[in-house]
Order: sequence, then structure tokens, then C-alpha cells
Amino acid sequence: MSQSTDTPKPGAPTLTFRGGGWVIALAGLLVMLVMIWSLLGPMLGRHPIGDGRTLESYNYDLSTLLIPKESLVGSGNPRGFLPSLDDPMHIRGAEMVVYNEQNRPKFVVTTDRVLGIVINGQAHAWPLSLMNVHEVVNDTVAGVPVTATYSPLCDSAIVFDRRIGGCERQFEVSGLLVDSNLVFCDKSAVLCDKSTESVEAKDHVPSLFLQLEQRAVAGPLAKAGQTLNALPGVSMTTWADWLALHPDTMVTLRDPAMIRRMKEITYSRYFLGAKLEYTADPMPTEASMAALGLRLKSPMILFKLDSGWKAVAIERLIAKSASERVYRFTQDGVELIASLPAGPAVARLVRADGVALATIPCHYFALIAVFGAREPVELLDP
Repeated sequence: MSQSTDTPKPGAPTLTFRGGGWVIALAGLLVMLVMIWSLLGPMLGRHPIGDGRTLESYNYDLSTLLIPKESLVGSGNPRGFLPSLDDPMHIRGAEMVVYNEQNRPKFVVTTDRVLGIVINGQAHAWPLSLMNVHEVVNDTVAGVPVTATYSPLCDSAIVFDRRIGGCERQFEVSGLLVDSNLVFCDKSAVLCDKSTESVEAKDHVPSLFLQLEQRAVAGPLAKAGQTLNALPGVSMTTWADWLALHPDTMVTLRDPAMIRRMKEITYSRYFLGAKLEYTADPMPTEASMAALGLRLKSPMILFKLDSGWKAVAIERLIAKSASERVYRFTQDGVELIASLPAGPAVARLVRADGVALATIPCHYFALIAVFGAREPVELLDP
């Protein structure tokens, strides 16, 4: 009897599920899942806007652009690549120890940097580890709708009142940068009071806002000359310092879905490095920085008096404060107190008379390239 053609010859390769066919089946399943995932966004009406490079791919209205077009660059990521944190939950700072005992990894500890502010007597803090993965947080503090913004490449933080023209707006990262500084946009969701008609999502045309310039730079709100109301009294300090000063502070809680990302995203090596990820213009010269004893990424604190904006290097304040970690100086007849907690190079700067002080922390290069492009800044050596 002849041998069946279905019987494999001795030594011939076979492909059965047990003999390795499962690997091919699994690979096929993974390919299918990837294809479904790639199509799911467009099928549900959700797909990335912006290819990370060309401005046109982001679909913003640039006909009203108030800055040179060549200064606006893609970050390599689409619009909203870091999701804004909207209407988050809060926790009392006094409960953070218990929260950290019950949740892993810990959320915020002693020397972690936080962005703090006091509004209507209520202290509030946003950990920088939280801001790293959102950069824009649409929050409410003491009944005031605010947007906390953080530009990690400039290490700059500003808290804005997010009410514009009678409407509470929500913002998100735009996917674009100017001189390494955060450019954010207003999302389609617009909440207005009863006297103002709400804007429909389908009719919404987003506007672009440049963080350090505190204004709209493209879109309908740029055409209207809209600026943002930056709230005074912002501090970038350590958690231990903020909690000791404000034991009743509230803290914005993290999104559980972003915990892994919070562990992955860090800018420590960038802060220590000498190079920028993106160009900035104008740039201070090596000679001018050497004369001032500064680096491109020297941490600075900007503050505003009646005579205009001033800036001081935090490292210089630390050197002058010696072991006391507090340094007092007078500028334009105003006594100022710089508190310099142990740990990272941060400072809380306040007026001795208790009057609210507009302050902005940022890197030295950002002070020159972005902020100084619109308003003169006096560099101090107090």
C-alpha cells in the first residue's frame, strides 16, 4: 500500500499548534489587534491632530498669528498628547501621609517640588510630578476656576483665572512650542453663565496661548487681543515647606491612569544638561552668562513691582542666605523676603508688607527669549 501524502516524511518540518503554530497564531492576533486599535480612533471620531512637525497638520487658525510664524514649532507630538487634567479631586495636605501609606507609589513627599498658591484664603498645591504628565490642569480653588500651567522645558509655572469673556474655558496642550515654552489652546468645551450663550463644540475654533507671554497668539481670541489673568502669589517650593506654611492646604489628586506615566516622565537630566531640546531666540551669549555667573538653565524668579519686572537667580539667593535659608532685601523701597527651603533650588518670594506679589519661576534662557521679548526685565544682584 502506498504511503498517504498527508503523512509527513521523517525529519520534515511540521506546523501544528503544539509544534510552534501557536506562535504564528499569536502574532496574527497581535497584528489584528494593532490594526483594530489604529482604526478605532477614526471610527469613533477620535484621532490625533498634528504630525509633530508641520504647523498646517494641527489645524489651527494661524491667519491671526501675532508672533513670527517661524517661531512656532511642532513638539514632535500631536495636539493634546498630554491629556489635560479636568475637574480633579482634591485631598487635604494633612492626610497625605495616610494617603501615601495606602497607595503606591507615594504621591508627594518631603523634598518633591510643588506649585502652590493661596486664593481667597485657601491654600492649594499641585505636585510637579503631576504637572509633568499634564502640563495643564483645569481646576477650581476656593470657588475660582483656574488653570495651572507648567512648561517643563522652561521650568516655568503660572496659574491663570480661566474665565474669559464671562465663560469658564478649559485648556489643553497644543502640541506646539515657542522658544521651548508651552503653547496651550482652549478646548471646545466652554461653560458660560446664564447671560451668555454657550459656544457649541462644532463651531469652536481654538485659540493658541503662549504661557510666558500670558496672551492669545493665534485664533479668535488673539484677534480680539485677549490676555490671560495670571494670579499673584504663585510659589514653586518643596512639599515640606508648603505644608509647614499652610497646614490646611488642599492638594490636587493624581489620575490613577497616569501613575505609570508619572514614574516615567522626569526632567532631572534635562535640567542638569547644558543643551536645550528646542532652540530659543534670542539666546544669551557664553560671555554674558559667565560675567553674570549664570547658566542657560539657572533657576530664576521673576517678580513685579510698580517699576516693572525684576529677576533674581535663586542660586544667588541661596548663597547669600547662608545657613538661615532666609534672605531679606529691599528693591525700589519694597522689602522682600526670600525663603529658601533645603533640597532643590526653589524659592518663595513675598513682600514683607503682605501685599500680593506677582511671581513667575523660570529658567534664565526663557527669561531672555520669551518673557523679555515683550516686557523689559531688570536683572538684580541683591
